[in-house]
Amino acid sequence: MTKATKKAVANGSEEIQQKAASDAAAVQSGVNIVAIVGAFHRNLHALQQSGVRGDELSNHPVALSFTSKLNSLCRMTLDREFDALDAIRRIEQGESVEYEVIPL
Repeated sequence: MTKATKKAVANGSEEIQQKAASDAAAVQSGVNIVAIVGAFHRNLHALQQSGVRGDELSNHPVALSFTSKLNSLCRMTLDREFDALDAIRRIEQGESVEYEVIPL
């Protein structure tokens, strides 16, 4: 069974959405992960407060753009994702873990 998809509209005439899109575009050349995550949080919160919620928020072009940037900064691959998920489970249990650092 195929799950139906739905369409939503990112309203460029709303100032909040314009600002969020501007910030999402601006961080594409950034390398400061703390600042990028902060901007991501600030803009998702503003979008949510303006009524964009749930699947519409998770799939909004701003959310996807920030997520893409974080994936790029972290050099995300499926293997790295699985390794990270395994590592956090071990860290939660009090273990120390070694991890790969790939420079920018």
